[in-house]
Formats: sequence, C-alpha cells, structure tokens
Amino acid sequence: MKVKVIEKVMRIIEVIVEKEDEGLGLTEISKLLNLKATTVHSLLSTLLSLGYLSKDEKTKKYKISEKFLNIVSPFFNKNLLLKISEPIMKTLAQTIKESVVLGIFYKGERYTIAEVNYEDHILNVNLNMYQKASCYLTATGRVLLSYLPEKQTKEYIKKNGYPGENWKNIKNYRDLKKEFERIRKNKIEIIEKENAVAIGVPVFGSDGKIVASLGAFLPTIRFKGDNKKKIISELKKKAAEITLKLGGKKW
Repeated sequence: MKVKVIEKVMRIIEVIVEKEDEGLGLTEISKLLNLKATTVHSLLSTLLSLGYLSKDEKTKKYKISEKFLNIVSPFFNKNLLLKISEPIMKTLAQTIKESVVLGIFYKGERYTIAEVNYEDHILNVNLNMYQKASCYLTATGRVLLSYLPEKQTKEYIKKNGYPGENWKNIKNYRDLKKEFERIRKNKIEIIEKENAVAIGVPVFGSDGKIVASLGAFLPTIRFKGDNKKKIISELKKKAAEITLKLGGKKW
C-alpha cells in the first residue's frame, strides 16, 4: 500500500515538472494520471504542507517548490535544467547557425553538460555528457567563476593557481577580481583567438544565483559585423529565457 502511495506521489511530481512553466491544477493532474480528484487533492495537500510544492492562489495551479529542488539537488536541478534548456538551445543553434553548449560549476570544476552541434544545417544534440574543462580557458567557465561566492572562488584558485598566460597573464586576486566585475557588468565573456571564438553568458536560478552558463563557439571569420551582434543578442536572449523558466528574474 505504501509503495503505491509513493508511486502516485512521484507521478504527480513528474507531471508538474513537465508543465513547470505554467503549473498544473488539480483537475488537470487527475486527468493526466487517471486518478480520482480526492486522491490527488489529498496528496497535493500533503506535499504543499511539507513545502515540496507551491500553489498560486489566483490560478490554483501547483508548481515544484524551491525547497524540493534543494533537497534533490544537484541531480534533479541538473535534469530540470537540461529539460528546460534543450529546446531553447536547439532554437538558438538554428537561429545563429552555430554550435552551442551549456556549462555548470560542480564540485569545484566546470563541466559541459549539454551540447548542440550545428554543422551543414544539421543539429546533433548531446545531453549525455559530463565533460570537464578549465574555468580559465573557457568563456562559460569564466562566467561561472565570476559569479561564484568569494569562498568558492578562492578555493578554485587555491587548487588551480592563478590563470597567468591562460587569461591576460593574471597572477593576483586583484586583477582577477577586476575581470570578474567586468563580466558581471556586461553579463558576457568573449574569448577571441586567431581561428576561433568562444562566448559565454550567465543563466540564473530562482534564488538569483548562477546555475549555468550558455555558450557558443565558432570560427573567428564568422564573428563579424551584423552576425556578431546577432550572436551576442540571441545568446543573451536565450539565457534570459532559460532563467525565466527556472523561476529567475528577467535580465
């Protein structure tokens, strides 16, 4: 009996997550799961009282609460982030006709968790990855590092040292902090090399803290004029869209 109750609870959570943008009402959940309204109401009331769901009193719709996200973080957060980001990343890649990535900072390292390759007008989506890379060498990594609490930043420096030749020959915290301030002010980092360009912009969560960095990479020859403006504009627009869908504020 207890197992059946748990199964119903998890099914309710799953359908609410799928409709996280607008939330779901009691009747909608009952129909989707083919469960009695009284049963769903009882389970929703329990989840609400425990703080695992939130309810909009105007629309009467339920959403996943921040408390629940924190409990199942980082696994749930990562999967929710991917679920929300995947269609937006596909649209972005098609719009700018370039490959895009999504990076996160996890356990002291920067990881790519999703990539949409755009090549010869064909999209290749890879969500099953956990590729580690230096924060100093990647645009998304620099963005992530710039928004971290000072304690975490200093822990990263203690482990990896200062960037030196990997980033404007920076060898002290004062100079590194200036770069962080620049990135936070502009909400973007661009690394231009002879043959390639990497761009990174921040994605924020409902608490206003950075949760990921959306990036693009392309040949330098295509990062010019109106196309350059378009790529920067679309990256920021799509990062802001993901932020809003995660419950964050418009930026």
